[in-house]
Amino acid sequence: MRIEDIDVPVPDMWGVSIPQSEHITGDWWSYFNDLKFNTYLNNLRNESPDIKTLYQNQRMAYHSARINGASIYPAVNMSAKADTSVQNLAGFGFGDSFLNAGNGQDSTGNGQTSADEVITFGNKNYGLGLNLQWEIDIWGRLLNGRKAAYKDFEAAQYDLSYLGFSILVHGAQLYFQGRESAAQLALALESYNSLVEIRDLVKERYEKGLRSSLDYRLAETSVATSIVTIENRKNQLKTINRQLEILIGQYPSGTLVERKVMPDNLPPVPAGIPAAVLGRRPDIRSLILKVESASHRAAQAKRNLLPGITLNGSAGTSTRQLEEILNRDHGIWTLGLNITAPVFNGNRLRAAVKVQEASFERSKQELIRGILGAFSEIEQLLQSNESLNIQLDALETAVQQSEDAYTLSKERYDKGVTTLESVLNSQRQYNTIRSQHLTLRRQAIDNRLSLILVLGGDMNSYHTQILN
Repeated sequence: MRIEDIDVPVPDMWGVSIPQSEHITGDWWSYFNDLKFNTYLNNLRNESPDIKTLYQNQRMAYHSARINGASIYPAVNMSAKADTSVQNLAGFGFGDSFLNAGNGQDSTGNGQTSADEVITFGNKNYGLGLNLQWEIDIWGRLLNGRKAAYKDFEAAQYDLSYLGFSILVHGAQLYFQGRESAAQLALALESYNSLVEIRDLVKERYEKGLRSSLDYRLAETSVATSIVTIENRKNQLKTINRQLEILIGQYPSGTLVERKVMPDNLPPVPAGIPAAVLGRRPDIRSLILKVESASHRAAQAKRNLLPGITLNGSAGTSTRQLEEILNRDHGIWTLGLNITAPVFNGNRLRAAVKVQEASFERSKQELIRGILGAFSEIEQLLQSNESLNIQLDALETAVQQSEDAYTLSKERYDKGVTTLESVLNSQRQYNTIRSQHLTLRRQAIDNRLSLILVLGGDMNSYHTQILN
């Protein structure tokens, strides 16, 4: 099945232009110029319990497909037996007295008979054989089931590759959340030092009677609240670091990310028109394969209404002597052909056909929903990228202006032409804007990584890694 066969509108171009687009060669992480991040991402690929779980799920899907597709082959079983039996004639009304009735003697030759004696005899039998059972698939029922099983396996592979790449992207986003938290902590410490400097200056002037008690108390309050902010930032950084360490299977010591500077470079996003993007997204490929699988299962259900032909046979040996068990002179064999056709089953088989036909139609609707959802994700992220660029430009201006305002307010306070409250407010605004700027830069990184994911960047190479 192809995308063109689905009744869904596919635009020629995106509603918003793709930023800095080019063909992604698979090393998008190198654009961040962070060796520790490269090491972390490599550990995430190789050591993450989540990624290792995906590999095991892939193995399970493969062997499940082999199990579900194996019915097309004949089933051959080997058997061996060793039987020993002991029987008597008492159950048939015969005793020793019956055999000796002609001479009036018992079996011991003493001339006496006893009705209580029972005649017994034993028998041994050894056998070795092969048993064959094979449904002859003249209608293609088993073949359709086999095709459906392997389509399900291919779909599971694509699902796992998309999920695996999603885990990598999520890990990368979490890493840069850690970088932001470290930068926010550094900003909080810088703000604290600045407030302590102001507090000490006000305290000195207050003790000389040059400043009021109100100014001193405002300065002390600002220092105290900045300590709370520092502790909150520390906790946030520790929490994110522990999450990162768990992702790569390490002990959660909370020390992985310490770098306080946000990256300036962003990786380019993979270029491509909407139709091309759908062709390289594993989740869409998986949905297409699920439609094909449902089609085969519907065909299989219809063929269940037809007669089935089964070939049964066995070959082997049967002998009373164990040493003769491999002697072909004691060989035995059987061969038979069974034909069974459904006559009455309460419309169970016809209902099964309806179920599989409905499942096929449902899978087509899920494919349409998946395609439209993919378009929506991409368009929204492209729109967010444009909006983030505008916000970043505005905040960069705001950072510069708030810094100038803070510097000016301190100068005016030193000259006694403005209040301490004005200085603290301008300092608070300056730090708030810088904090927002850090958050916005991290959001831009998140957005770019999400774009790489939804546009299918590095998917083929990661899918190959899953297959291997």
